Amino acid sequence: MKFISLVIMSLMFFGGVAHGAINCSNPSSGVERLICTSSRASVAQSDMALSYNLAMRRGADIDVLQKSQTDWYNNVLSECNNVDCIVDAMTERSAEIENMDGLRDR
Repeated sequence: MKFISLVIMSLMFFGGVAHGAINCSNPSSGVERLICTSSRASVAQSDMALSYNLAMRRGADIDVLQKSQTDWYNNVLSECNNVDCIVDAMTERSAEIENMDGLRDR
C-alpha cells in the first residue's frame, strides 16, 4: 500500500512542485509521518493524487494547478496534526481540484 501511495504521489507532483513525493522510509514532517502510518490518510492521498492527475489530463493549466497545490500544502495540509485533519483536508482538496474552472464538464 505504501509503495502504491508513493508512486501516486510521484505522479501527482510531476512537473516540479516544490514539495515532492513522500518518502515513508524517512518522512520529513509530522504530516508525512501520519500519512505513512495511516491507511485512511494514504487512501485520501491516493484519491487526491488521482484528482490531480485527472485535472492535468483534462487540460488544466499546469502552472495554476501546481501553484494552487503548493499553496494548499503550505497553508492547509501542513497545519494538520492528526489523521482526521489530513483526511478532511485531502477530501476537500480533491473536490476543489475536480471543480476547478474549465474541468468539471470536459
